[in-house]
Formats: sequence, structure tokens, C-alpha cells
Amino acid sequence: MTRAARIVFALLVVATLGAFVVTQKLKSGPPLIVRPDVYSVFSPVSDTKGHRAKISFWIVNADDVSISIVNDEGRIVDTVADGVSVPRKVRKTWWWDGRTRDGRLAPDGYYRVRVALLRQGRTADLPDVEIGLDTKPPKPRVVSVEPKEAVGPAFLPQRGVDGITVSVRGTEGRKADLVIWRTDVTPARATETIPIAARQPSVTWDGTIGGRPAPAGTYLMGIRVADRAGNVGTFPAQLPPRSGGVRGRAGVTVRYLAAAPPLRPVVAGRITTVRVDSRGRRYTWALRRLGDPQVLARGRGSDSRLRLRAPRGQAGLHVLTIASKGHRTQVPLVVSAPVDRRVLVVLPAITWEGLNPVDDDGDGMPNLLTGEGRDGSVRLGRPLADGMPASVANQEGALLRFLDDNLMRYELTTDAALAAGVGPRLDGYRGTVFAGDSRWITPQLRRALRRRVEEGGRVWSLGTDALRTGTRLRDGVLSPPGPAAATDALGARPRQPLVESPDPLSTYLNGPIFAETGGYFSGFDRYEALASVVPDAELTAAAGPDADTPVIASWRLGDGFAVHTGLPQLAQLAVDGDSGAAELIRSIWATLAA
Repeated sequence: MTRAARIVFALLVVATLGAFVVTQKLKSGPPLIVRPDVYSVFSPVSDTKGHRAKISFWIVNADDVSISIVNDEGRIVDTVADGVSVPRKVRKTWWWDGRTRDGRLAPDGYYRVRVALLRQGRTADLPDVEIGLDTKPPKPRVVSVEPKEAVGPAFLPQRGVDGITVSVRGTEGRKADLVIWRTDVTPARATETIPIAARQPSVTWDGTIGGRPAPAGTYLMGIRVADRAGNVGTFPAQLPPRSGGVRGRAGVTVRYLAAAPPLRPVVAGRITTVRVDSRGRRYTWALRRLGDPQVLARGRGSDSRLRLRAPRGQAGLHVLTIASKGHRTQVPLVVSAPVDRRVLVVLPAITWEGLNPVDDDGDGMPNLLTGEGRDGSVRLGRPLADGMPASVANQEGALLRFLDDNLMRYELTTDAALAAGVGPRLDGYRGTVFAGDSRWITPQLRRALRRRVEEGGRVWSLGTDALRTGTRLRDGVLSPPGPAAATDALGARPRQPLVESPDPLSTYLNGPIFAETGGYFSGFDRYEALASVVPDAELTAAAGPDADTPVIASWRLGDGFAVHTGLPQLAQLAVDGDSGAAELIRSIWATLAA
């Protein structure tokens, strides 16, 4: 070591010893910093008033003060005050935002407050004071809901049960809230909040919202709790709850009355069973043909298995109405008649169930084919939570009413029955009509449809965004769908989304499907156009707003042909008396049955 280096080293030692002596004098002498008041723990990322650390004290003698935040290694991470003039015996307050000198968030941990009295040349850490910086939120969770079913959610109401007991953990012994989310609506919304006392392991929900019985639906029992630092933890972690993002069984289904009709056709005149969930109460029922006010059968019951006889006569869609204690539901009953018919009409039962918001696994989220993860699989044969599927009124139901009113006979089945290989078969009929939005299709049915057309069949699809997205049916469960294929099962490439336009449609490529029409169609304000058909198909007829936009189209594929009418309003307009819509349906029907 050189002589100069030895001198520098000695000076550093002397300076360090001098600082140590001054600090010790400050610590051991009369207190010069009086009544310090410091937050013991805080979170700079919380949205509470405790998102900054408070540092407050007064000094005996006026001085210029510097205040530093020091980590457990003795390093200064931030300076809160630098040479600030402070009068004697006047309490002053400073705040630390939990960040370092360069503006980054300081690591979680404990920090000391170092105060320098610059005029006196003294410095010391505030005694017995530490600031805890904590940014990690609690992780509460729902352990169970009782009484619960062997599988699936808990149910309300239940006979002899006053409410659902929700057991919780991870609230850190602090006050928390049970947040009741309704998840069968979009977006999910919080409907009720119930306080959970500190160190209380459970809380009860009596099935009311705002003092009134909760509407029928799917509910998720959530938790909200704040720790000492103000960090807020929730269950589920992501809010609002999202499909596929909830673990465990924190679901409660509120159900007053629901029914699960068979999704395969019932042969006319045969006995069938409809499962009814009336929560053990008696109910009345009545059966009518869709669109006809005449009651074909009626009765009373209390059993969960309602046995009834399907009406004799022709095939058709029937409506079963069930009522109990001020609640009412309607569900479809598909009736087939095994007689010689040229056209088979297929109802989209897979879509009905795919959009049926029922919680299969008890996680508090509805299982839908539009869902994510495990919430994207669906069991067939579940109760229809909202009764009659929404599309029946103005799509497939409207088409059947029009066919019935015009004495156009048909056989009836569902895509779920075709996929399962039960009921009427595609190859038994000259023409096939997919009456609604068959949004999902199994690979087997997709192949069967394509083969049927190529072998001479005629298939008409009235749906939009239909017959493109695959889902597998195994042991009564529909798997989460994959991405939609570019072309549908009939070889058409539809354009999405629907075009919203009031422009009329005109025929620009004439063909048999327009034989009984005037070639001009108005009254539609939205439609699905086709981009193209597969290369081995030959477009034989087309109508649209212009000569480059086929909306109504037919094409030959092998020995058969397919028809696309991308008009969601077609059947309803025909029922309402629109002549163009009625002529188009009759003309297409004639080509299918020929």
C-alpha cells in the first residue's frame, strides 16, 4: 500500500468513528426526536388510504433535517426529506411512497427510518420503529358450500334448508365479505354482499338478494378481504369471474322450476319421460302443438319423472308447459312420425344445450360450448334453465309453423339424435333441412352430411355461422369446441359477421330454387353472405344485394346439391305474411322434395 493510500484509509476510519460516536451520543443522550409516529405496515399498490407510509415526529431544537429509508443491509433506498428546515417542538409529517430513488417499487420487506440533524451533525435510526412494505394480497378461498350435491352445485331452495353455509379460508383472521356473483348473465355481476366477521370460518346465505328471493340462475360464492397493509385479495382472483377461471366448488344454483325434455325425437303415440325439477312441490302440466292454442293433454304431478304420451298423428314440435307455486316454464318436445316423408327437418338441439347456462361441475360458472377450459364442455340432457330456447320463437319454430300452416309435411329429428345415431336417418329422405343455427356439429355428422349430398341428397341450411364448428360427443358429453372451419359441412365459405343492411336482394344467377319466386326479396335488414364454395362445387343459383355477393345460393356437389339462405328473419317474415319470404320457402321446399 502506498503512503497516499494509507493516508486516505486512515481518514476514512477517523470519519467512520466520528459518525459512530455522534450516533451513539444521539442514541444515549436526551431524546432530540420526540414521539415518532410511523405506519408499521403499508402497501404502495393498494387503493386504500394506507398506500403510503407515514413518518411523523417533532424535534427538541430547530434544525435542518434529512430523512432516509434504509433497508436491512443498511443501504439507503430513498430520501424522503433532504435539508428541510424544521422548527422546534412542532410535529411534522412526511410520506414514503414505497419507491426507490430511481422510481421503482422497493422490494417487500422491513425498512428503518434514518434521521439526520444537519446543524448538529447527528444521525440515527428511529428507535423501535420499522416500516413494513407488503404488496402481496391475501389469497382467500371458498372451501365448501353445504349442503351440496354429490356432483355439481349446491341448490336453493331446498326443503328443510334455511340457507347455504359457505366455509372460507385465507382471510388472515380479518373481517371479510362474502360477495355473491350471478354468472349466467354477461358480464357476471355482484348481486349481494354479506359481512364475514374476523376469524369466522363460515357464513350463511339464505338465498335472498336485497331481502327478496334471488332470481333463478347460476351463482358463485366469492370473497373479498383486505390485509393489514391494505392489499385486497379476492376469490376468485380475477374479477368479474371468467369462464374457466374458477377452481373448486363454490357454485350455488337457484332453481324454482325447470324441466329436461328428451333431445331425441319421441315417436308419435309413444310414452316418454320428461325430468322435472320443481324442488319437490306439486305442479301442473299441459301439452300443445307449437303455435296451436288447443291443449292436447294435461295433468298434475309431483314426481321428478313426468311420464306422458306423445300426441298421435303427424310429426311436429310440441310445447310442454309446467307451472308450480307461481313459477312457469316451457320446454320443447320433438315428436316424429315414422311414415313416408320426403323431407327431414333437423332441429338444433346441440345449440340449445350448448347455450343452456347450467353449472355442471359446481364451480359457480355455467357450462356452455362458448365457455373456456372445463366450462366449455356440456352434458346433454340437462334441464333447460331458461325454458324454451330463445331461437325457437322466430327461427326453427317459425319455420315449422309456416310448414304446418301450408300443409307441407315433414319428418322431424334433432342434430343431437343424428349425432348419436338414433331416430330418423339422413339417407332415408330425399331432402334435409337444418331449421336453425346449428352452430356446432360433431365430426361424424359433418362427414355424414357431406357424403349424403355427394350421393344425391339435397340439404338446406337456414342457419348463420352454422355447421362449421366441431364438438365431439362422447358418453353424453359435448367436448369444448375447436376453432371454426373455413367452410361448413356443405362446402360453403360464409362471411362473418352478419351484414346489417336494408338493401333488397335480387336474383343474378337463376336456378330451380327461385322457380316459384319473383326473384326479388326485401324486408331483411341483416344477412350472411358467402365468400365462395369449395372448388369441386358448382354454383347453380344466387341472389344478393349485387352480383358479387351471394346470400341466397345453391350449388351442386357430387350428385346432390346444397342450399344456403343466410337470412335469420326468413321464417318469421314468412309466418308474418311476407309474400317474398313465403314464395322462397315454398320454392326451395319443392326442389328438396322433388
